[in-house]
Amino acid sequence: MNTQPIVLLVDDDADLRDIYTLVLEDLGCTVATARDGQEALEQALARRPDLIITDVCMPRVNGLELCYRLRANERLRDIPLIIHSSEHALIPPRGEVFLHKDGDVSRFTAQVALILGGGRDGPTFASVA
Repeated sequence: MNTQPIVLLVDDDADLRDIYTLVLEDLGCTVATARDGQEALEQALARRPDLIITDVCMPRVNGLELCYRLRANERLRDIPLIIHSSEHALIPPRGEVFLHKDGDVSRFTAQVALILGGGRDGPTFASVA
């Protein structure tokens, strides 16, 4: 049984997916990735991740539409979401967590640790700051 939390990372920028995958793996997470909201929905249904981190501006299905579709799905609505975007004037839907994509990895890891701290048989990330 895999005790590592599963994080679905959604971003159309391959370089950013690679960078944040490494950051998440360093936290002890298993990382699945998607290039847009449509792929993310398929991945979420297949894997039921512990956390979804999504960009906003993406082709096909953008990050905000992804949030709405996840919340409308009974199987997926309780998955925590982080909207990770360079957009400045964004009001996240339904109280989702918003992190500005500014390269501050410590704030990113702290937010992930806060959300995953003890999630679904996963490790506690309380030491991450």
